[in-house]
Amino acid sequence: METLIERLVDSERTRFSANEYRGLPDAPPFTFVEGNIAALVSAPHAVTHMRDGRIKASEDFTGPLALELARLTGAHALVATRFDSCDPNFDPFETSAYKQALVSYVQSHDIRLVLDIHGMITASPAIIALGTGDGANVAARPEVAGLSASIIESKLAPVAEKYGKEIAIDGYYAARDANTVCATVARSCGIAALQVELSTLLRYPGGIVGHKPSGERNPFPAAAIAPELSARANPDPAAVALTVAALADIVKL
Repeated sequence: METLIERLVDSERTRFSANEYRGLPDAPPFTFVEGNIAALVSAPHAVTHMRDGRIKASEDFTGPLALELARLTGAHALVATRFDSCDPNFDPFETSAYKQALVSYVQSHDIRLVLDIHGMITASPAIIALGTGDGANVAARPEVAGLSASIIESKLAPVAEKYGKEIAIDGYYAARDANTVCATVARSCGIAALQVELSTLLRYPGGIVGHKPSGERNPFPAAAIAPELSARANPDPAAVALTVAALADIVKL
């Protein structure tokens, strides 16, 4: 029987990292997984995407994490599965098939919480960042912000201390912009939507031979390359497993 880490690696290797991290050529741009609880996990940057005409690196392992959370908790999931020259977390709602499909799905399946998963580079001062849009995106369920922060603190504080990183809430990654997945869902559906940004330290478990950071030639600023490559050369599967456990508890709120 596959372990958690083996499932994550197998999913990334066979689906999301295919075709230089653009996903399988015959895959749809995004894929839903139907669940049985009132929560949905989203991974809009699981493959390479494009913002303002510039190709941006995939936030690797966010797709497998979303699928694993759906498997563990019974949550619904929506993951980007093929490069389509779009950016679901940036493009206006009127031109975003991902967000249009997400809003429709949330409304038709009585979803009450969306957890939108992203990845950030190791050089970030935070190891994990929760974004509530300064409370606006969780206004329908204000308690979600505090409960989520408590879960993260209880499970991941030792990991943050180990790597000398912060646990951030509504800092740089607050999902304030109106076109983010969370702001769109909260505004359009009247439910709570929480963005979570995961450092490579919390989402990359290793196991992919020849892996390049997020699949692109030069996806990071020069000063960020060394710590990023170090994190990938020395993965921490135990930290990834703790992250999955923490996010699963948030999904079940």
